[in-house]
Amino acid sequence: MLAVRVDERRMRPAGGDGAASPRRDDEPATEVVVEVERCGDTVRITITGEVDLANAAVAEQQILAAITGEPAAVTLDLTGLRYIDSAGLWVLYRLGTHLKALQIAGELLIPGDGPVRRMVETAGVAAAIPVRTCRS
Repeated sequence: MLAVRVDERRMRPAGGDGAASPRRDDEPATEVVVEVERCGDTVRITITGEVDLANAAVAEQQILAAITGEPAAVTLDLTGLRYIDSAGLWVLYRLGTHLKALQIAGELLIPGDGPVRRMVETAGVAAAIPVRTCRS
């Protein structure tokens, strides 16, 4: 008889850089916070927390809801984002396509280092929406 030990702790997806999702086992499921700041005809949307399959659809709905009234420019600030997976990257691709269709200038602001920057660069998100790196 073969015995296999099973670890019954919740499984977490690995990040694009091979690291586990930056969350402890005792923390709740992933959380994303979307904050919107309007200044004239520009919108700054700040995303913090983690964007993954569990919450990407909700995050995308909140982002699109913030782009009302056809602003001239939209900045999506990801400098406070700790983690993004392929579902989150698809949100960024679709946002870029949506902004181009509406003829709205858009850009992503990403951290100068870390897993979010590596995922955005590796996935080629800049083909859909301009990416600017924020140096710390």
